[in-house]
Amino acid sequence: MIRLEDVYYTYGKGYAVEGISLEINEGQLVAFVGHNGSGKTTIAKLMAGIIKPVKGSVFIDEMDTKNTKHSNIVKKVGMVFQNPDYQLFESTVLEEVMFALKNMGYEKEKAKEMAIKSLEMFGLSGYAQRPPLSLSGGEKKRLTFAIVYAWDPKYIIFDEPTVGQDRKNLQNLSVMINELIKSGKSVIITSHDMEFLWQFNPLTYVIEKGKVVWSGYMKELFAQTDFSMYNLTEPQLSAISRKLGLKQPALTVEELSEVINGVGSI
Repeated sequence: MIRLEDVYYTYGKGYAVEGISLEINEGQLVAFVGHNGSGKTTIAKLMAGIIKPVKGSVFIDEMDTKNTKHSNIVKKVGMVFQNPDYQLFESTVLEEVMFALKNMGYEKEKAKEMAIKSLEMFGLSGYAQRPPLSLSGGEKKRLTFAIVYAWDPKYIIFDEPTVGQDRKNLQNLSVMINELIKSGKSVIITSHDMEFLWQFNPLTYVIEKGKVVWSGYMKELFAQTDFSMYNLTEPQLSAISRKLGLKQPALTVEELSEVINGVGSI
């Protein structure tokens, strides 16, 4: 479990995160949503132990991040940053994925085996000997996914994972997230992409000015008549479901089609 207890953080002028308390359980999919600058990424960095709270505490399976070496935290929590260039510095794609594995104590051959498997997962096997920074934006994004996926952390944080991804890669990302949840891992996503998140109906925290202003499941959020106050774009399936007067919104096109054709019900 990741637990935040009355957490505050500042970059020196006002609080970027203010008084947040919440828990994320194993096998749970959680989304932090809000406009740019709301504090989503700061919360993600606090949960990953990259930054430490100035007040309050962050616990990862009872490890207090303020008193725990980051090398121990990263074994349990992997974070994929919005900008891939922040994570890429090795001379080849394969070495990039192997770097963290070797630092965690894996022998070179074992690290190579794990890295190759992860590259295959993200369709990057043919790029193994390419310089990471020579990849396209979408390819670099997938490489950062592969880097974190390779060491099999218990909690995986994705910061704006849909940026720069085409439709095929978004579909692959959806499949991967579902597989991670089924395997018992916790997936945490910061995003403003409601269309992508909608299909999962994640436990959702709306963040404004570093505070949680709403929490609950996403379909409950857009069932509210006043959701527009949060400046979030309503997913199309939510809007269509509401227009059709459905008791529960459809989360997928297939689900909506079945209801319209009288095959299923919501």
